[in-house]
Amino acid sequence: MQLPTVFISYIHDNDEHRDQVRKFARLLGDRRIHSENDFWLDPVRRDLGKWAERCIKNTDYTLVIASPRYRLVGNGEVSDDENEGGQWEVSILRDMLQRARSKWTKRILPVVLPGRTKAEIPDFLQPWGVTHYPVPTLDDEGIEELYRTLTLQPEHVRPELGPPLELPPKSGPGSPGWASGNRP
Repeated sequence: MQLPTVFISYIHDNDEHRDQVRKFARLLGDRRIHSENDFWLDPVRRDLGKWAERCIKNTDYTLVIASPRYRLVGNGEVSDDENEGGQWEVSILRDMLQRARSKWTKRILPVVLPGRTKAEIPDFLQPWGVTHYPVPTLDDEGIEELYRTLTLQPEHVRPELGPPLELPPKSGPGSPGWASGNRP
């Protein structure tokens, strides 16, 4: 099984949301999914834009955590001086999708945590037409669909094909009655 790395992109809507995202990251870590996010950072001065860009490019997946504020930021409905870090991440994600849509659609995964809805996914991630990952509870059962995607473990495996049916013709040579002279 391949154990991936993820970057968790979220907006600090409020303390409750941030705590929920931190619990989600811990749950992933408990299941050996390494996450990059702002609450694990060492307390040193850094260029957060460069850090976020490096995380997006160098992890296997970016998990975009749906929230009312992320939708506003992702849809460009906030002023330039609001959620600057989130706007930076969104601009990188948009650029990655524009540059190589087939590659980045597979690597940018919208995640809907408990109490959130897919309507809170920004439009550029196509919440109604492309897969998103509901996490109804912060436990193993709640992350199963996402975990299967991250670790490439399908829920159902296609069985091998069986032998083809060999069907005799209903009329003409080889049909029942052809050899006995009862030719249909």
